[in-house]
Amino acid sequence: MVDKLDKYIDSYSKEWYQAFLLLMMAGTPGIFNAIQISSYVFLVDKPSYWCDVPVLKAAGWSDQMLLNVSTPYQNYSSKKLEECFYYNRNYSIFAKNGYNWSMNNLETANLKPCQYYSYSNTDTVVTEWNLVCENVAMKSNIQAVMAFGKFVGGLLFGSISDVYGRKFAFNLAAFIYMFSGPSAALIDSYVLFLIARFLIGVAGSGIYESSYTILTELTSGKTRTLLCLLMNMSYPIGYILLSIIAYYVRPWRMLLLVLSLPMFGLLIQCWFLSESPKWLMSQGRESQAWKVMTKLVPSAVHADIDNDNQDNMFEIRKSKKSQGKCNEFLSTFTTLFSTWDLSVKTGISFSCGFVCGLSYYVIALNGDNITADRYLYVALNGVVEGLAYLSTIPLLLYVGRKIAVSGLFFASGILQLALLTIPQESANFLLFVALLGKFCVSAVFSVSLLYISELYPTTIRNTGLGTSLTISQIGSVIAPYVVELLGAKAWYIPSTVCGMLGIFVSSLVLMLPETKGTVLPDTLEDMKTTSSVKVTNCCKF
Repeated sequence: MVDKLDKYIDSYSKEWYQAFLLLMMAGTPGIFNAIQISSYVFLVDKPSYWCDVPVLKAAGWSDQMLLNVSTPYQNYSSKKLEECFYYNRNYSIFAKNGYNWSMNNLETANLKPCQYYSYSNTDTVVTEWNLVCENVAMKSNIQAVMAFGKFVGGLLFGSISDVYGRKFAFNLAAFIYMFSGPSAALIDSYVLFLIARFLIGVAGSGIYESSYTILTELTSGKTRTLLCLLMNMSYPIGYILLSIIAYYVRPWRMLLLVLSLPMFGLLIQCWFLSESPKWLMSQGRESQAWKVMTKLVPSAVHADIDNDNQDNMFEIRKSKKSQGKCNEFLSTFTTLFSTWDLSVKTGISFSCGFVCGLSYYVIALNGDNITADRYLYVALNGVVEGLAYLSTIPLLLYVGRKIAVSGLFFASGILQLALLTIPQESANFLLFVALLGKFCVSAVFSVSLLYISELYPTTIRNTGLGTSLTISQIGSVIAPYVVELLGAKAWYIPSTVCGMLGIFVSSLVLMLPETKGTVLPDTLEDMKTTSSVKVTNCCKF
């Protein structure tokens, strides 16, 4: 029966207009993901700031007059004003006697931390909650909490999708997105703002995983390869749109609102996006699977239902009912390690995700040392990612998944090790290598997602993909610490670590079987007929 279903899925995916429509519906959430992730660059733009003295401001003093009597220059620079401390003086007397008298009666004074701040620009999150000086760590929390949300979302929605369905998981994530996105723009509390950012991260992971799996299971052959790679183009599109919108909309609340309101367009996908017939079939819901398939391919209505298969379907439903939803929910995780073969595949998939996440953000953080206009830099990163994703299309159409993933990991590793030879003074060359590194890591991320999704059967495919994406978030969370702690010892250590890990993972991938041109397994039983992990696979391409 599954073979018959695959025949109609193949027929559906060969209709270019249907495939294009499916790509549009599944790919749009990626645009929102990219925008929300990278919006941090513009939300926390740090303006120039200094200690404010309200009593002098009330007396009508200008900023420059206030700075002349209250703020010293930093010890290591005679041209840069101290930002976090000011002179401990009786400013009430200064306000009473005026500026000229005050300048003639300045006395030596100790420094004390700022109580209030003045900013050159008040349209950022930094100025909203004074995320400077001793509160500077609170600024990092804004991005860290979203990364943690993506971690939780990847872990949670993988099982939700495999237990309750791809469409249910997509709809749930979309509604969380539509609620949390605009809420973040309207909230006045820092803590509630962090909660909203966390929910955005949760929804971002859930909606991406679900839509990617639906796209994978509703297509076949070269169409699946092409669409899964083109789906990632939504991210560079999002980066470019973000840089354009942020350039014209500067106030952070208005910017977030403009970026978030289009999320309500996801209601279109919630209504029209189809459930995966392969998932329905794997759950023993055969009649529903054919009903969905009939909507997609009208000729599927003539498919004969195999009566001999009904007993098997009944047993699947009976087993799931007796197991209970809670146990079924948890078992999707343990199933990833139920056999030696699945355990090794899962371990290698996790390694791919971790190194991708770590390398991506280490390169991004090292790029902060390069002076560049942030609007141009974000857009340029989007262009480079787009070129990386496009380059993987001919690569995977003519080269196997395994050699592509392994080769790209190896190339990214060599590239990061090559940073050892570049002098820090060569800013333009550093920018070029940073973007080239972004190119390789983006390409391997795109290819590895497709490869990982094809390694698992339908029953646990979303869990396998989701947990791998979750592990990649661990890499993104620890990347700043790798750069800060190891980079403090020597600037080249972070990139060297990532380079060595990339080469190591490229060798692990060679042990996996090739999945190009194969029929995706639907159950754990089907896994017995597929190739397993072997050391001898290193010689098979």
